[in-house]
Amino acid sequence: MPVKIFAAALLLALSASAAQPPLPELRTEATDGGSAFIVRNVSSQPLTAYLIELVNYPGSAYSLWQDEAASEPIPPGREKRIPVVNMTVGAVPDYVKLQAALYADGTSSGIPEKVAQFVERRRFSLETIRELIRRLEKAQSAGTPKADLIAGLKQWADSIPPPTRTNRNTQTAINQAAAKALIADTAARLDARSPDEALTGLRAWERALAASKPAL
Repeated sequence: MPVKIFAAALLLALSASAAQPPLPELRTEATDGGSAFIVRNVSSQPLTAYLIELVNYPGSAYSLWQDEAASEPIPPGREKRIPVVNMTVGAVPDYVKLQAALYADGTSSGIPEKVAQFVERRRFSLETIRELIRRLEKAQSAGTPKADLIAGLKQWADSIPPPTRTNRNTQTAINQAAAKALIADTAARLDARSPDEALTGLRAWERALAASKPAL
């Protein structure tokens, strides 16, 4: 990531930290075959994104970067239950922390560096969505069969390296994981829907992220 972009995001996060809203409340529960996070928004603004991490637990790591800007932000005073397949977090809830949060008005709370990482992750996701739109539009214009388009997207996703133990907390790895998930999700949507329907969803996603705060 360009140093200037991260520096600007970090400065924004540090400036916002002077008057931070409260972090959302988090409960973590064990479930059959996994765990569940219950996130409650105690701010006066809709909660659009948040980071949940397993912190200082020996031998294990876990991060959930949850961005609701293009779906359903959590309204003030409401909570959301998020089931996950990871069993460790449910077994050691005291080690599970909510590290950063973004709100609809552009305010944020949590660790400034994590907030900055989230803003940059969202910007990179927007770039990826725009590239997905470009590829789908080009395929439609060229009359590319849907199966070939899906295969191309899967190949693109496979070409992105997964995070490793040594780099998983770097901005590059965070961005790549977000992009890989977006591309794989689009391929799966195409498998079940028409290219027109997939494009409609991507364009709505693009508009939501482009209009999100803080500005990208």
